[in-house]
Amino acid sequence: MNCEIVTIGSELLHGQIIDTNASYLARTLNSIGLNIAFHTTVGDIYTQIKDVLFQARDRTDLVITTGGIGPTEDDLTREAIADVVGVPLTFIRELMDQIESIFKRIGYSMPENNRKQAFIPDGAIPIPNEIGTAPGFIIEKGSKVIIALPGVPKELKYLLNKKVVPYLKKRFELDQELITSKVLKVTGIGESKVDNQIKDLIKETINPTIGILASPGDIRIMITAWAKSEREAETLVRPIEREIRSRLGNNIYGVNEDTLHGVVTNLLNKRGDTLSVLETFSGGELTGRLQKSPLSPLHESIVIGKKEQILSFLNKKGPALEINKKTAEYLAKKIKRKGNSSIGLALLGTLKTVEKGYNVDAHVVVSGENVNGSYGWKMGGDLPTLQSRSATIALNTLRLALIS
Repeated sequence: MNCEIVTIGSELLHGQIIDTNASYLARTLNSIGLNIAFHTTVGDIYTQIKDVLFQARDRTDLVITTGGIGPTEDDLTREAIADVVGVPLTFIRELMDQIESIFKRIGYSMPENNRKQAFIPDGAIPIPNEIGTAPGFIIEKGSKVIIALPGVPKELKYLLNKKVVPYLKKRFELDQELITSKVLKVTGIGESKVDNQIKDLIKETINPTIGILASPGDIRIMITAWAKSEREAETLVRPIEREIRSRLGNNIYGVNEDTLHGVVTNLLNKRGDTLSVLETFSGGELTGRLQKSPLSPLHESIVIGKKEQILSFLNKKGPALEINKKTAEYLAKKIKRKGNSSIGLALLGTLKTVEKGYNVDAHVVVSGENVNGSYGWKMGGDLPTLQSRSATIALNTLRLALIS
């Protein structure tokens, strides 16, 4: 069963807002066994919306649109769908009553232009919207189905889960097959190395499929299986996951919604360890991540921006300060003592301005009883990227020290 998602709005096309609706729709529809064959974004131009909808209708079984069903002049989705299907718009009194009730509930009179939202293509199934003023609708034409949903994320999620998913399961008998995905999260190695390690599995495995998604400092391997039950899907995923883990080893730090800082926090708490951190060039990025959990075992953190402050922390005078592993080791031990924690971590580096941003020469050292680790690296880029990637390296160095 092939589906196309059509997101409508010039603000999406021009990059003024991020389209979170499409990713949420895709995940939800995949989870009930629908294959997303295409995703198209189109602006608020009537002829273009209509052209996209004609194309989507002709090449897929199911088209789901988001946006363009509001009360303004540039909300044109309902008119375009009616045109594509070849029917007029029809006024639905029940939808009008519900829209008016929304305004009454908040103490306002309904503006006249909201009346537009009570019109849907003739013969369409209305989808009342109890939490907003934009009702959706479903229109069936032969074997084809077009569903229009609002662009407001909260309203889209509500209508999708409460109204649309039950309809789709019944209409397309989707309970007979489902899609299950498991994500393995990887850090410490690059996308090309991950690909080299598992490219034979990607090529040879049909069900489940394997995909690699990369972002700075973090790689996700998605294993997706089609099956008639959750248990059967897990049976398909399990041996592939086992094989990937055997090849990538400790570079896999978590699954699904796990975060690196969350995994590190759990490891520290499980061991009964506490942590103190000193970071120099990273702008508090490492500390910020470690503080995201209410169960954070972080005892103390010092964020230093200048060499003079490092010298003061070391109780040294003079301009000479070696930015190297030895200095980082000393700082890790000192912050451990100062914070009265079982583990100290120092993230030390020096930034140099270059033509296109910065270069950093950095070291991280983890120091504790039976918990030790270090790593040195050089990289270039803009400052936020350098700080983010360096915090990731520091967290991963700590994670590896904790599990070694």
